[in-house]
Amino acid sequence: MAGLVVSGEIRIDPDDFDVAMALVAPFVAMTQAESGCVAYDFWVDPRDRGRIRVFEEWESEAAQQAHADSAHLAEFYAALATIRVLSVELIRYAVSARGPL
Repeated sequence: MAGLVVSGEIRIDPDDFDVAMALVAPFVAMTQAESGCVAYDFWVDPRDRGRIRVFEEWESEAAQQAHADSAHLAEFYAALATIRVLSVELIRYAVSARGPL
């Protein structure tokens, strides 16, 4: 299966952790329900509450673009303005094949 993967991390001020997690839960649920979403989630580094790993897998570029254009992503970005985001580093990978290790 060809597709698209986005992976990276968001760093936030650890003091904003609880507010950030309250934003993440409904946003992730909406995104996982999108057509073409294979996988989408955020994970917190157990050693660093300010480091959140992001992993997305999409069936196609068009599916990921529809997510990028979605109202709930725009609302999530607006809500992020209420916390101290220190950095965002997300990298997009085009996937030509997929299989087990």
